[in-house]
Amino acid sequence: MPLGPRDTTNLVMLTGWDADALAQFTLQDGTNFAELVAQINAALQAINAELYNDPLWSSLISYTDQPDVEYRVGASNGMGRFTEYGRADTQRADTEGHMLPLIAWDRMLGWTWNYLRQARLSQVQADIADALKDVRDRWRVQALTRLLKRSDDSGEANGLGSTGYSPGFATAAANTNVDYTPPAHAGNTFTSDHEHYVAIAGGAFTNAVFSDAKEELREHGHEPAFEFLIGKSDEDTVKGLGNFTPVASNLVAYGANQDLATLNPVSANGSYYIGTISDFAVRVVPGIPQYYGFGYKSYGANSQRNPLKVRLQKGQLRPQVIAMPDPRSGGGGAYPLQNVMLFTEFGVGVKDRTNGTARYVNNSSWTDGTPA
Repeated sequence: MPLGPRDTTNLVMLTGWDADALAQFTLQDGTNFAELVAQINAALQAINAELYNDPLWSSLISYTDQPDVEYRVGASNGMGRFTEYGRADTQRADTEGHMLPLIAWDRMLGWTWNYLRQARLSQVQADIADALKDVRDRWRVQALTRLLKRSDDSGEANGLGSTGYSPGFATAAANTNVDYTPPAHAGNTFTSDHEHYVAIAGGAFTNAVFSDAKEELREHGHEPAFEFLIGKSDEDTVKGLGNFTPVASNLVAYGANQDLATLNPVSANGSYYIGTISDFAVRVVPGIPQYYGFGYKSYGANSQRNPLKVRLQKGQLRPQVIAMPDPRSGGGGAYPLQNVMLFTEFGVGVKDRTNGTARYVNNSSWTDGTPA
């Protein structure tokens, strides 16, 4: 039995396909079938590597093929004074857990034989590029939605079974089916009403928003430097805050008395750093709605201590978008590319429920953000 994921190499030749006929098949500009399949394969290899290595996503995410997460909760009883004859009681940690979603996604391509016979390679490449754009968009929306959604995911449709839940970060017990009491740290103890989704009236980010978010992470043992994500519509407001230090621009010569942040300003998938404030490196991320922000501690690229956990298919430990004939086509395709589609399966959940704090600065009551 063949092992490993199915990819575009499986589109090249199957029993019942005429190798000579496929070899003779060419686009209007002379591109043959094998060359076209190679282009699709190269595009998928690129998008898979991009999702895994992207500076933003890798700072937020780690990967697993397991359906569950377990973690320590509550306070311990501490250490007692040693005595020569007495023996201390044994202790154990309390744990809680939740499920991780797993959802299948597809994107149809598919071209008729007659179209490809008359098409130019540039037209087909445009179709492929458009499909990859949709892959990026789906990944971005799923990740950002989990950051700004206080309520649980649930249900068979999300790969969570009939009773499983995938909750957000720490929140009051009334807002989740998976009550969570963060572990005590450095003298701080917490209850199941500890809240990391903070709504603030006023309609604008302030210095206090960032200083408060910093303390909320530090009280759980996460230490600077931190990351903070905002949308494009809030960029100018944050840049105007009194304690904000901007990123240096390659097009500006600065004087000796100008403080500048030493962040890499290069855009990654449309996101970019604008500066620092309260030990946060502030990144503008397309798709985050106005008035929303999210602060967290990154422990490195794809570190298991990062805030989000992405669940993949069994046996996979990094994103895998593949191309395959649509299995719902009933085998009716007259040739390999007639019903080709892109397919992936992943779900975004929370790994560390203390390592993330969301802000909504336009109302005193929280409303989940809806990323674009």
